[in-house]
Amino acid sequence: MQNYTNLQKLNDFSHRNNDSTQYELSARITELSNQLSSGLISKNQLSTDPEVNTTLQLALLAMEEAEKRIKRQETRIKQLESLSVTDELTQLLNRRGFLQQFQFSLSISRRNKTGGSLMILDLDKFKQINDTYGHVAGDEVLENVGIAISTVVRDSDIVGRIGGDEFSILMPGASPVAVTKRISQIRSAIRKVKFSWNHKNLIISGSIGRCDYLGYENEQEILNFADTNMYEQKAS
Repeated sequence: MQNYTNLQKLNDFSHRNNDSTQYELSARITELSNQLSSGLISKNQLSTDPEVNTTLQLALLAMEEAEKRIKRQETRIKQLESLSVTDELTQLLNRRGFLQQFQFSLSISRRNKTGGSLMILDLDKFKQINDTYGHVAGDEVLENVGIAISTVVRDSDIVGRIGGDEFSILMPGASPVAVTKRISQIRSAIRKVKFSWNHKNLIISGSIGRCDYLGYENEQEILNFADTNMYEQKAS
């Protein structure tokens, strides 16, 4: 009868795992701990007393359930964090995510006195693509451009879609010569994007502005300089 009662308690706990049950279990464990430390029960009793064994098994179940709950919460938090900084269409960083990474990278540059370069790429005549072929076609262009950029950057580079048809590429620690070479590779990769819509081949190109920084500049200065340079390139 005692064994049945203990088994029933375990079953009840697995179905009743709520705050009041957790409180009761915590109180019982505390009581047993106090009895053990005060000598009211011996260590031998811990392995022979059915009531004690049931409490310990319930404690184990509670710990396992708590660990599962924590893992579920951690997974959910990571998913939400990822969604908050990821562009849904291209799976690159969105503006928020890119700026966070840019701020962090710039702080390292200041501390280590190392420079780098920020590039801003704006697709040419993208509005015409949207107006002529529709937003579905425009979205496909953006996806393919994102993939093309990602294939020619370093693992340490940071790429994001910061709005509309604008992309940003951050190259921490890169020399001006290396940046010039990378810009050429990005342009070439975008030109190689094969995109046809309703049996018409679309030619994709983009204007790229850059700002080579030394590490002491602030974030907005670098962004403004790269953006201005991009419009200069587009107008030339």
